[in-house]
Amino acid sequence: MKHHALLSLFLFGTASLLTACGPRDASKWLDQTPERCRQPLVENWSFRETDSTATETAWLPATVPGTVHTDLLHLGRIPEPFAGTTEADLQWIGERSWEYRTAFTPSASIAAQANQELVFKGIDTYADIYLNDSLVLGGTDNMFVEWRIPVNGLLRADTVNTLRIVFHPAYATALPEATAYPVKLPNDNDKGEWKTSVFTRKAPYQFGWDWGPRYLTMGVWRPVYLDAWSEAAIDRIQFVRESWQDSLRGAFTARVTLRGGNTTEKEHRKTPVRVIVADSAATHVYGQADVMLGAFGEAETTVEIPFAIVHPKLWWPNGMGEPNLYTVRTFVTDKEGNLLDRDTQRIGVRKIELVQEPDSVGEGASFQFYVNGIPCFIKGANYIPQDVFPSRVDTARYRAIVDAAAESHMNMLRVWGGGIYEEDLFFDLCDERGMMVWEDFMFACSFYPWDTAFLDNVRREAVYNVRRLRNHPSLAIWCGNNEIDEAWNHWGYQGVYGWDSTEQAQIKHGIDTLFRGVLADVVATEDEGRPYHPSSPMYGRGNPLSRIKGDVHYWGVFHDEEPFSVYKDKPGRFSNEYGFVSLACYDTYREYFTPDEMRLYSPAMIAHQKSPKAYRLLEEYMARDLPLLKDDFRTYVYLSQLLQAEGMKIAMEGHRIKRPFNQGTIYWQLNDCYPAVSWSSMDSRYRWKALQYYARRSFVPTLLAFERVDSTQTAVLWAVTDRLRAQEGTVSLRLIDFTGQTLWDSTLRADVAANSNRELLRAQDTELLRGLSAEGRDVCLVADGVIGGDTLRSVYWFVPFKDLALPAADYTIAYRQVGPRRVEATLRANTLLKSVVFDAAARQDNASDAYFDLLPGEERVIELNFTEEIPTSEGIEGLGITVRTLNDLAGRRSERPVRENVK
Repeated sequence: MKHHALLSLFLFGTASLLTACGPRDASKWLDQTPERCRQPLVENWSFRETDSTATETAWLPATVPGTVHTDLLHLGRIPEPFAGTTEADLQWIGERSWEYRTAFTPSASIAAQANQELVFKGIDTYADIYLNDSLVLGGTDNMFVEWRIPVNGLLRADTVNTLRIVFHPAYATALPEATAYPVKLPNDNDKGEWKTSVFTRKAPYQFGWDWGPRYLTMGVWRPVYLDAWSEAAIDRIQFVRESWQDSLRGAFTARVTLRGGNTTEKEHRKTPVRVIVADSAATHVYGQADVMLGAFGEAETTVEIPFAIVHPKLWWPNGMGEPNLYTVRTFVTDKEGNLLDRDTQRIGVRKIELVQEPDSVGEGASFQFYVNGIPCFIKGANYIPQDVFPSRVDTARYRAIVDAAAESHMNMLRVWGGGIYEEDLFFDLCDERGMMVWEDFMFACSFYPWDTAFLDNVRREAVYNVRRLRNHPSLAIWCGNNEIDEAWNHWGYQGVYGWDSTEQAQIKHGIDTLFRGVLADVVATEDEGRPYHPSSPMYGRGNPLSRIKGDVHYWGVFHDEEPFSVYKDKPGRFSNEYGFVSLACYDTYREYFTPDEMRLYSPAMIAHQKSPKAYRLLEEYMARDLPLLKDDFRTYVYLSQLLQAEGMKIAMEGHRIKRPFNQGTIYWQLNDCYPAVSWSSMDSRYRWKALQYYARRSFVPTLLAFERVDSTQTAVLWAVTDRLRAQEGTVSLRLIDFTGQTLWDSTLRADVAANSNRELLRAQDTELLRGLSAEGRDVCLVADGVIGGDTLRSVYWFVPFKDLALPAADYTIAYRQVGPRRVEATLRANTLLKSVVFDAAARQDNASDAYFDLLPGEERVIELNFTEEIPTSEGIEGLGITVRTLNDLAGRRSERPVRENVK
């Protein structure tokens, strides 16, 4: 039971309207040390294997947070887990039991407090925890929750304490439950003999996926610390966004939940405390309330302090405005004004709504996000964990991934449900960059148990993570799972597993209980007002409603082998997943593979290609549109990425031109956790594939885009803008040959209304060619425009790239070193240069641009970035820089695609 104290106090502007006894200035508490204190436990860790058959039982140095795999790697006890064919040889690690320990002495401030807790922000996954040889927690069973352990009376002051954690293997621990469960539950991505992942609340992708390896990790994967206080502690704060959120006033309620201090059994006194909510400088108090706390272990006490900010600067998504944030400080003091605890969080004044309204398209309905009352077209990508071993993803890596999304004009990332609930840092960065987050709960592509113990475990997980993340303005929506409704309705498991009608009814009841019951209830209770979506997609692609209602994962391209043009022909209302594979960047393979392994179908390449049909489909699609060349690995990498990017361009731009019918395009996937053949636009080393460069061009706020209607061989030119004001401009059209000669030209008005699109031209190929080029193999139609001050270009090709009569690449190039690792390349085209990339003998990071076209007579300056400093002895020449173009491959005969899946 909770106690609630409601202070009905509304404050306006930055000045405070206070009760008579309330402080007007709380800044003095910024410099005070609060009674509550924490002591991180990050030093003196060691680990060992504990199985009776172990040959190595000596304690070895360990890093916490971390995992067994990364500790073994740091010590040189195992080879690089991402290298070559290493994965199969390292499965033994996840099959053994391991023990971690540390020795520490509590600080004087910790020892002085009446209440002491040992806090683990994340345990992966099954473990028993001992303090000074006393079992303080037995049987942890959830990677996704915080574990708080009272240690009063067990923690020894002024002496060394020993903390020991015994980890049990995930597969073996869950196996008895999996084999005994009344129904066999599927998970095709789980590469274990039995599909135990659905019984274990551990990151699903670590059991194997079609773009990642199977590494069943163990360890203290998030921080561990001592937490102590005597009188009062802030347990959590929720900044409830009231319905009034606009540029006139941002109304909130600070819902502060407190825990009382420790008292003796004989003394059940109440403790008077004051809760104060203030601005970032703490010089203006928004509100305060006095409350009486019970003893430790009694009910939580929650106080609600309404406040408002007049004429706030709103939080806007990337591209719509500035993501303005307000820092709010909360203080808890005793009756004498001594600081007991404090908290600092950032909030944003904004209103995000998901509108699903029936419309005139049959049984259809919109699926549209509105931000601050304005419809927002969603542009983004699906995000997966950045590493198989997530504890080693540092701040720089988080910043790189969010910055890449923002620089590519995205406004939403979907945190996919087969990974982890991300760090607060990830959400902090999304808050700062205006990156909305679609947050899945961690359930994906499989069916889960429905027994009471499992559901209770999930409820605890959901409550913890909703409370942890709900204050972030970037958090736009909660979603129950990834593709579980689709799996039930369209993947045929009922027949494959031979479930009878009773078993089917049980599984369906479990799905509904978990995603339309437990998780829906948690969101409604803990994060009221935030949209909740039970399953993504709403309908599978086998259901006609998926074309006109809800969000859609369209995998007709790739899995059903449909052409890329289907993306624009079947856009759905909100395209939440679609994609195509390519290889990782060549320099990434060089980091993990030996030269002999860098060839097609080598054992290493097959091991790093987790989707059995990926090579076959990649080559079948490549043969449709590009030369299919296999004799040179680097060329194959280049072509695979070009194919992926061109296909995704049709989708990204095709969805944008279909607005308002379609109101979102989120491709699969932004990043990788491992150097794989995958659907990502950035590989595991954060190197941009061609797709990332294409996304940056296709997601610009105002876009010129050619659409090709294959059935009638028609070109359609569109102007699209996400800007909130009408955009005016003109577009020049030129039909040019590949030497740069203009065959005809004309000019169009290109005015487009705010936040909309407009068709500028529709003409058949024969009309555009005007008899000057019967096939269009040696010409292209160039649309250059200035719309609303933005300089834009789109190029229309009359035939597939493989059929272009590209001339030999003719250009001049000059290089200039502009930094220890940077070279500026000035490239001038004498003829058309198609799909330009700069290769080098030295390894590169991301160039300023790549996979771009350069028309005859044009010049571009590209910055090349290298992973190591340029040797002064050799200079630029020693880098071995070369220019790669599609022109170089013109006329080469394509090879045949593989006809069978490569396993």
